[in-house]
Amino acid sequence: MNRFTLLFIAVFSCPLANLYGQGNDRNFKIGILLPFSTNGSDKENKNAEAIFDYYQGAKLALNQLEKEGFKSTVQVWDLNKDSLELEKLFKSTEFQGLDLLIGPISQKYVNQISKRFKNSSTTWVSPLKSLNLPNSQFNLNFFSPDSLRMRGLGYALSDQFKFHKYCLITDGSTQSKKDASTLKFVLQSLSKSRKISIHQFSGTTFTPPLPMKDSVICINTFSNQTAKIQLVKFATGKANDKKNAPNRNSTFIVGHFNWYENLSLAQDASEDKIIYPAINFLNQADSSTAEYTRLYVEKNFGEPSRFAYQGYDQMLFLGYGLMFGGNSFLPTLPNSNSVGFINTIRPYRIGKRFYNIGVRLISLGNHDQKLFTN
Repeated sequence: MNRFTLLFIAVFSCPLANLYGQGNDRNFKIGILLPFSTNGSDKENKNAEAIFDYYQGAKLALNQLEKEGFKSTVQVWDLNKDSLELEKLFKSTEFQGLDLLIGPISQKYVNQISKRFKNSSTTWVSPLKSLNLPNSQFNLNFFSPDSLRMRGLGYALSDQFKFHKYCLITDGSTQSKKDASTLKFVLQSLSKSRKISIHQFSGTTFTPPLPMKDSVICINTFSNQTAKIQLVKFATGKANDKKNAPNRNSTFIVGHFNWYENLSLAQDASEDKIIYPAINFLNQADSSTAEYTRLYVEKNFGEPSRFAYQGYDQMLFLGYGLMFGGNSFLPTLPNSNSVGFINTIRPYRIGKRFYNIGVRLISLGNHDQKLFTN
């Protein structure tokens, strides 16, 4: 049994015997509807390569699931078809009675598929893009729109810092203030007694001033590079005028999402005090990652891309979900937080449908990128 099995069982608090019992009782019918072929254009070539890697990762997950009692029949369809061919596919016996459909990656096919899934209990997931799937309890986007990222960040931080004070730093812009308000609402909803304040930063000045005592998390909701460096130096005690720096031993700086895309900070900033929020992050130093890479190379004669890791993470999550609760497993999930190779999966309900708001917190201690643990 690998670490993902153990994690998933712990997340769902489901007895092992019950989990495997349901998995052994049923053969799940899975459909994968993705664009595998290409017309030769650069865009479609990249899409087809990504989809191939995703599928190969999903197959490795299915192999792992099979060892643990999961039974399935998998149909794979190339989505590069015209509307008439798709209609024929939808009417075929292979498409009927699906327990799980993975795909598409383009919004233009959603309406066609929705007509076939009306009043259906098929678990339908969008694997690589946030699509406007119908408002159904069986539907899940594995990647959320940007508007939900701040909510996911709030959940991730609440898990790590249960007793810290939170200082949310804005630059005064409309979007920055909106992000800070979202974070405050999420953090406060997760802990009514949590102390949260919002401060505007203008180069060297916080209004109102930051608390003088430690146990403070400064969450930056703006992305200006110069202001970012000043904020980090100021709040970690690297600026000369910070006489109260010794009071900040427990202070952490949580950056904007685009910080992780551009890691160039001043050399005198304390990297061990900075947390980078991210969606995709692969821990290369992890032994399980090395074993997965070895298996992937052995099967495919090439290194896995991020899409291969995503395919594995998602299929493993879906497989264990089906074993746990059948097609209706999404509505029965508690506040789950499944940590995979490259993505954290935390389903969040909006209306009836679900979005993954999982966010990874990254630190650069000793210049090594790793998942942050407090």
